[in-house]
Amino acid sequence: KSLGFGMSRGYNTAHTDSQRRETTAVKKGRGRYIFCGVMLAAVFLLYIGRLAQWQLLEGSTFEEEAVQSSATYLKLTGTRGEILDCNGNVLAGNRSVYNAIYSRLSGSNETRNAVVLEAVKLLETLNVPWTDLLPIEIKSGKYQFKTKMTAEIETLKSEDILDLPSSATADECMESLIERYDLEAYTSPENIRRIASVRYGMERAYFSRTNPFVLAKDISIETVELLSERSVDLPGIETQVEQTREYPEGDLAPHIVGTLGAISQEQYDAAEEAGNTYSASNVSGYSYTDTVGQSGIESVFESTLRGKNGKESVTTDATGKVTSTTVTEPPEAGDSVWLTIDSNVQRAAVNALAEQIEAKPTEDCEAGAVVALDVNTGGIIASATYPNFDLEKYNTDDAYLTQLYADESQPLFNRALNGIFTPGSVFKPLVALAALEEGVITPTSHPVNCDGAYHYYAPDYEPGCLGVHGEVDVYGAIRNSCNAFFFDVGRMLTIHKMHTYAELFALGEKTGCELNETAGIMSDPKTYTERHGANWYDGLTIQAAIGQCDDMFTPIELAEYCAMIANGGTRYKTHFLNKVTDYDRAVEKETAEPEVVLKAEIEDGYFKVVREGMRQVCTEGTAASTFSDFGIAVAGKTGTAENADHSDNLTFIGFAPYENPEIAVAVVIEYGGKGDAAKETAKAVFEAYFAETLQKEAKNAETTVTEGAE
Repeated sequence: KSLGFGMSRGYNTAHTDSQRRETTAVKKGRGRYIFCGVMLAAVFLLYIGRLAQWQLLEGSTFEEEAVQSSATYLKLTGTRGEILDCNGNVLAGNRSVYNAIYSRLSGSNETRNAVVLEAVKLLETLNVPWTDLLPIEIKSGKYQFKTKMTAEIETLKSEDILDLPSSATADECMESLIERYDLEAYTSPENIRRIASVRYGMERAYFSRTNPFVLAKDISIETVELLSERSVDLPGIETQVEQTREYPEGDLAPHIVGTLGAISQEQYDAAEEAGNTYSASNVSGYSYTDTVGQSGIESVFESTLRGKNGKESVTTDATGKVTSTTVTEPPEAGDSVWLTIDSNVQRAAVNALAEQIEAKPTEDCEAGAVVALDVNTGGIIASATYPNFDLEKYNTDDAYLTQLYADESQPLFNRALNGIFTPGSVFKPLVALAALEEGVITPTSHPVNCDGAYHYYAPDYEPGCLGVHGEVDVYGAIRNSCNAFFFDVGRMLTIHKMHTYAELFALGEKTGCELNETAGIMSDPKTYTERHGANWYDGLTIQAAIGQCDDMFTPIELAEYCAMIANGGTRYKTHFLNKVTDYDRAVEKETAEPEVVLKAEIEDGYFKVVREGMRQVCTEGTAASTFSDFGIAVAGKTGTAENADHSDNLTFIGFAPYENPEIAVAVVIEYGGKGDAAKETAKAVFEAYFAETLQKEAKNAETTVTEGAE
């Protein structure tokens, strides 16, 4: 028993020691895990602490060092392509200008605000306009929204900027801007607004080291020198050279060339949707500080004219000193757009319009337009509007721009393409063509005996004629503009057929040119009822036949119609584009080809009849006083159109040379009365177009006279 007891006790003792050793080992292992965990946590805390120090406490310092000791790039702006006339004369070119920019990325808000304020005050002292996008102004000591900057106000309040409700006031916006840009130290509302506007502009323009903020554009060399002298006091304010538009003759073709302006929110949004906004990988993309085409050729051919930006890599050391620069992507100039416009003819049209209208043929005569077309291609040789404006002043003179928008005569309105005018008797050749083709008349028929009035609806309605023409055929009716003849022909033709032929000749339809144009109106019963709330009656049909009633067409429609008469019924799509070349004009990239819209299926003989009648207008008829002794054979048609509460419109359409037509011209002098203003304007256009031919004929005539005298 004692042995068994002893064995049992020894076993228990050994077993207990084994358990004790195992427990100790577990505790030691657990301790090591805890120790490792604590050490790991300590390391993480150390890293977190250092990251916090680097990013929160010393972030700006390290940011500056990182920027200054790295390679970055600068955007090199591609030059915008030029707009040229058909002979290569510059309508819109480029010149180098200096801009004041802010380029310093690093620094505290306090320093940046101080520099911005000082720079703006300096520019104001020098009367230099600075980039001011903030849609808030100070009036009577209070902040107010600028009423004409609705879109910018919405952007300011948007989630991307201030994130304020649409009902937020100007004061609430300014409070948010003050907090956003650390402007609490400033007490002057004017100074607060100056800084806030620049800082807001920087934010809107996505300011960065590679995209400096343009503080002022096109500054003088004196301003450049002064900014250079103050460079120590204005860290970050620099000057930059870029290209800007210039116009050798700013008032020659402003409605055609069009305007440039700051990119709108809608335009930027469209670029963003198309994936064409500025970024490091797309330096040619659009940014908020870009200038883009807003109207005319500048707008329509924006993608052609816009150059491609390049990149210049810039390496700096830790002190910010530039150590090397390399152009890695050279900028590319935009292509140049050549127009069908002939500057000499355009200038003649502009000057003649101004001369005739400023002579005041009537008290209410204030406006007019001219369009000249190439009869055989549809190319627009001239397109002039009065009143006019100057593109150079438009882009540089704010007072001039304000005056333009306030002018009730609407000089910015393109009357040549968008003005619709009652045409009067220039519509009669179309009625003659339609009546001949439809068999309503023959070239020798005499539907009426004109005694000075039209008696078909007598005694209720007897409209008068412009004279007493007797038994007149279509030649004489066109030559002397006999209303009685065309009243009767229009009645027999019917308004529906007149409307059909008007459409055929682009009257009441857009002609297809690249720029915005308005479709005119050809009288018809349905449209008449919609416009006037009354039913059509026969008396309106005969008025429509002489270019009255609701007949209203644009000058370019009248020119297209005249060109079709001249060329025998081929309707070309009108166009301003002649060709596209590279900026250096060495490589032709695109050439405009004549585009036939339709061919009027009218017997050639009837075109000859109408053309002969129009030739007689200029030799012995209503335009003989202007063209009978002109050196080039002109065929045309005059018109006067009545207007309620105003003087008559004066109109003229014509083409030349008569035997082999090249050019068709349409002139409208709004409220011009009954004088010669339209004919004289057209004559000036023909003189400019045929200048070389007329000069040769004049020299030959002088030589003949001299030889005869000898």
